[in-house]
Amino acid sequence: MELWDREIAPYGEELEALDSSTRADLVLDVVASTIPLFEPPFDDFFPEAHSELVKSVLALHAQAPASWWDDAAFARDFLARYDLLPDVPTRTAVGPFLIALVRLFEAPGGCLSADDALECLSSCYEAVLISQLTGRVTVEDEKQDPKCQQAIACQADLVLRALG
Repeated sequence: MELWDREIAPYGEELEALDSSTRADLVLDVVASTIPLFEPPFDDFFPEAHSELVKSVLALHAQAPASWWDDAAFARDFLARYDLLPDVPTRTAVGPFLIALVRLFEAPGGCLSADDALECLSSCYEAVLISQLTGRVTVEDEKQDPKCQQAIACQADLVLRALG
């Protein structure tokens, strides 16, 4: 996580300037960009109920890009569906990835702070990191791993785009 702390976390103050909706869009863009980084592919990596829950969020965002964040009923439904996910064995990376979305939808009053957005981005990177590397991981290990590099580069690009 040291690489993420060096490369992405410093954007936290700049994210303060964005409105909550823009930060939420950023989180979903990062979630979507993280999906292709899992090996095996996402649908094989995640249990079906878990992957369907993630896909439901991305589908809502695609169907209503301007208003998805204002859908309080969807947020409640997402959290209820998350609580009802079957207790099945999952890969270690599934937890942090889903927590990114839980944090997003638990934002009080639909107000996603810059700190909350960073936590979501951190969780996405953590999911990639632990899906690729095990044991005591150094920043050099992270730098040498292609998926970790892709995750950092993609997050940096998306953050910079959001900041305009």
